[in-house]
Amino acid sequence: MRTYRHLIEDTARLVGVDNDVSCDVVINGRINGSPWIDRILFNRRDRQAGILHLLSALSAACYVIIAFLSGMRDSEIKHLQRGCISVKRDPHGRPYRWMMTSLAFKGERDPTGVQVTWVVGAPAARAVAVLELLQPGNETRLFAPSTHGTAVRIGKTAAHVNLTKTTNDHINNLVSWIDGYCRAHGLAENIPAVNAQTWRLTTRQFRRTLAWFIARQPGGSIAGAIQYRHQAVQMFEGYAGTSDSGFRAEVESEVALARGEGLMAMIDTHEHTDLVGPAADEARRRLSELESNIRYQGQVVTDRRRHDRLIRRFDPAIYPGRYATCVYDPDKALCTRAQNLSGQNAPTLGDCRPLECRNVALTSGNLDELRSESSDIERELERTPSLPPLLQHRLRQRSEQINQFVDRHDPNSIR
Repeated sequence: MRTYRHLIEDTARLVGVDNDVSCDVVINGRINGSPWIDRILFNRRDRQAGILHLLSALSAACYVIIAFLSGMRDSEIKHLQRGCISVKRDPHGRPYRWMMTSLAFKGERDPTGVQVTWVVGAPAARAVAVLELLQPGNETRLFAPSTHGTAVRIGKTAAHVNLTKTTNDHINNLVSWIDGYCRAHGLAENIPAVNAQTWRLTTRQFRRTLAWFIARQPGGSIAGAIQYRHQAVQMFEGYAGTSDSGFRAEVESEVALARGEGLMAMIDTHEHTDLVGPAADEARRRLSELESNIRYQGQVVTDRRRHDRLIRRFDPAIYPGRYATCVYDPDKALCTRAQNLSGQNAPTLGDCRPLECRNVALTSGNLDELRSESSDIERELERTPSLPPLLQHRLRQRSEQINQFVDRHDPNSIR
């Protein structure tokens, strides 16, 4: 040893001495122009940079993306396998739809599951591609437990995949990692607390959260599809397929609750007394009746489920929209009629014809949106090069119809 001591000392002076061993990889990812991490360590002395901790966090992040952007249940995600993504492309080779295949169990007669396809978006497909890289080449299961992970060593896995509790732990470890990383690097993108406490995530929350976001997008399913990069409105319809996924029912429940909350807010601010338009009187009557049915004996309903039940029971069939507030009467409706899962008739707001339908009531917000639409048309008509004559005529006619409609119903218009 003494013979080589001077060689060791010379080498140490040349390359330096470190307590940790880092991976020989190039850090390509950037945050605000700088590498997202200085180095990735083999050992776990620094949990923020340890390779095992990062691999676990990456797998958990992929799970979150798939769960939130697909609406799949935990059991359906856990049965994803290598090659589960198929892509449809246009004649130019550009992808326009991603489909994910797995097994569904709820509502199925076969206890071994039924193969079902979900329509997803590019981010979910990319998460699958990352999981395929994380697993050994001979491993088909995307969420097979890592042989180096703590879950395997302490027996927190089923025969094939991590247990739900283990996945919940991994997701919340990811939350802790994100918050710690943001604090260490002075970033504001940390995960906010709820009531001053860290919210503990579970696998079952993502599906309902997605339904909540879709339900609260203007235009319902179409807006939700656009907002969350879902390439087909079929996602809202429960993914079609052979499985009764129940996702459409969850979205409809959230839509009804959101609509009820919006109507009660309208009542609280007395906005319903200022409605104008052909169906304004009927809207005021229905909303006054709703208020008397829900707010009886001075009680305020705060329980979410009870509020949902009351809204469904005393549903006034009023549907706030961007350009109009629909006071639905099927005998007068000009839109195509639809049915929800309860078999009730409902308007198809995407086919709304607010300038012609007798079911229309108007809030001040509706009037502002109509004016904005007319202004957009006028700007389009003034742009260079000019539009074709027939299109100009139709747009000008549309703008005039909107202005006449607004002037007829806006109490503040100067006639």
